Amino acid sequence: MILKIFSPKGLVFEKEVKIVSFRTVEGEMGVLDGRAPIIGKLEVSKLIAKDENNEYVYMLEDGFVHCDGKNVIIITEEVKTPNEVDPHNFMGG
Repeated sequence: MILKIFSPKGLVFEKEVKIVSFRTVEGEMGVLDGRAPIIGKLEVSKLIAKDENNEYVYMLEDGFVHCDGKNVIIITEEVKTPNEVDPHNFMGG
């Protein structure tokens, strides 16, 4: 499946992945290829995506997720790598 992450700056990430996990307002969720369609509201949280050889980690400032079974699209106000996050001001900086 293809994971795409968008912020106001445009497309931030696009790769084929095997699994994506994140937190919605209803709780933690993991998405595999072929999942039933969903639309959800994201909380401020960590997103983890894995492909055959790599793990990708991003911090999201809430937003929305749309999954159609072949694509996972994340729309968020801000996305950062863990190294870019100030632990005293989670999404500030």
